[in-house]
Amino acid sequence: MTVNIPGTIQDAVDQYMELYQVSKQLEERMLTLRKVIEPFMRDNAVDSIRDRNRTGKVQLTVQERAKVTARYTTYELDELSKVLDPSLIQRCVVEVVDKDKVEALAKLGEIPSTVSEHRTTIPTYSLTVRLNK
Repeated sequence: MTVNIPGTIQDAVDQYMELYQVSKQLEERMLTLRKVIEPFMRDNAVDSIRDRNRTGKVQLTVQERAKVTARYTTYELDELSKVLDPSLIQRCVVEVVDKDKVEALAKLGEIPSTVSEHRTTIPTYSLTVRLNK
């Protein structure tokens, strides 16, 4: 079934496609600039930089995130045990620390709260624009 597209809709689609292409080009330019700005800010411990026109600033935010991986959650041990030889199972199983249990025990006071100092994290950086109002 062929639908007759009104001219106003076709115009809107054409403009949308044009703006989409422009936005992709702008995203690429912003990414290129970010690769210059962000390392400078990190290396020099600069939290924000104002633009020359004083219309706003670029701000670098650092968050420490836990190292998370799905590496250990893909297979069910019970299911693998049904199809693999025990010696192969032994080669596939590793010990991991249950983060939730450690944090719960720390909250209950059963383990020292300083255990959180041993948590492995990785920094993630967010570069945002703050415009003056």
